[in-house]
Amino acid sequence: MKRRILLPLLLLLTLLPASADNRFPVLKSLVLPGWGEYSYRSESAYIFWGSEAALWVGFAALRYSASIQNRDMLSFSFLHAGLQQYPENDQYWADLGNYSTYLRHRERMLENRTPDNIWDPDYSWEWDSETARDIYRSLYRKKELTLLSSEFVITGLVVNRIASMINVRYLKNKNLRLSAFALPRAGGGVLQLGLNF
Repeated sequence: MKRRILLPLLLLLTLLPASADNRFPVLKSLVLPGWGEYSYRSESAYIFWGSEAALWVGFAALRYSASIQNRDMLSFSFLHAGLQQYPENDQYWADLGNYSTYLRHRERMLENRTPDNIWDPDYSWEWDSETARDIYRSLYRKKELTLLSSEFVITGLVVNRIASMINVRYLKNKNLRLSAFALPRAGGGVLQLGLNF
């Protein structure tokens, strides 16, 4: 639910006009990398906008690919493991690939003294062959790797924002000059610091 609200909100913010005033450039870069740079008329704004767009497209593509892989995995398990129904739990799909039958899973959970981890008999399964189970495990790992890759893209989105905020601080302070003047005097001295914008 949170994702469904966050994504349209971010897309709406990207449609806002990127005004060229210098108010809140760091906050602008946090919302949309490149927006703060645009406030200073910097060409680097286009680099941040481009990387942001590429990251969002990559994230959407990976999530779409994971949903297709999940559908393939589900269809395969219905055909070869005799599934009738399944719980909404990620651990179930891992157990489905780790045990050849529901009874073997049940025995192992009882041996480990973890009866709470036994699935309801309505979710029982039995693979028709070890080859089918190996194919399923391959499909499962591929889907999980795709989901993990999409989480790395989220990290890229965060890093892009941090880099943009640092760049905005640099652009803001680029014309800043510090000068120092020291004059010795009897019994001490005078140190004068100046800051020029």
